[in-house]
Amino acid sequence: MLILKNVNFYIFISLTLYILTFSLSHSNETYGNSFQLIKEQYLGKTEKFLDNSKIKIIIQDEVEESHEVSMVVKIPKTLKYTNKILILVDNNPIQLVTKIFPQKPLKSVGFNIRMEQDSYVRAAILDEKNIWNISSKKVIVKSPGGCSLPACDPTKEICEPNVLGKIVMHKYKRSSGDWRLKFKINHPMDTGLVTDPSSGKIIPEYYVDWLFFENDKEELAKAQTYGALSANPTFILDFYDDFLEPTVKATDTKGKDYSL
Repeated sequence: MLILKNVNFYIFISLTLYILTFSLSHSNETYGNSFQLIKEQYLGKTEKFLDNSKIKIIIQDEVEESHEVSMVVKIPKTLKYTNKILILVDNNPIQLVTKIFPQKPLKSVGFNIRMEQDSYVRAAILDEKNIWNISSKKVIVKSPGGCSLPACDPTKEICEPNVLGKIVMHKYKRSSGDWRLKFKINHPMDTGLVTDPSSGKIIPEYYVDWLFFENDKEELAKAQTYGALSANPTFILDFYDDFLEPTVKATDTKGKDYSL
């Protein structure tokens, strides 16, 4: 009987150590040296961070259309009063997708992004104690080149021209009770990494760099945006409360202004 107890104890200890080792190796893989460099560049060298599994990143595990990947980040109630959200893609040439500065509490945010290759996609949310809460998801890119290949290749397909700066926006109440603001603007969002198939020259970077969401009484949110957003970017903001009639203003890197 004593031998059996010793054997069971040994098995229990071995299994515990295996699980602990697996968890640590997974954590080291997720937040290894490459992440530490990204953290220092975008989140700060000394700032603390927590791996927060309550932040949900909704994105496909494997993507085909790497120049337009839809993702949604669900924000837990514990981070309801954040004032800064960053979206990062480790292995992109343009790692920072957007910085969002909520002025009213958000339930979730969504957008369409570019992915160059297999990578961790991360949502970093700053809490009230100035600690970064981070959620990460590994995404496999089956057709690489989302940042460095044209979204529409005129040598292979018909590329319909869009009206630069045309904005479409809808506000509605969802079945969950939150209020959704869905916004889309026509813009090439050129990364500066794409070669024009007809001329062979690099297309200079040119993208929407700021979005301002307001109503007639207050600012709802603003976002600093970069070329890692897809062409004709879509933005989704889910608020807890109604926000009257919204307006949006956008600027791009050539100094042009757009509004609705």
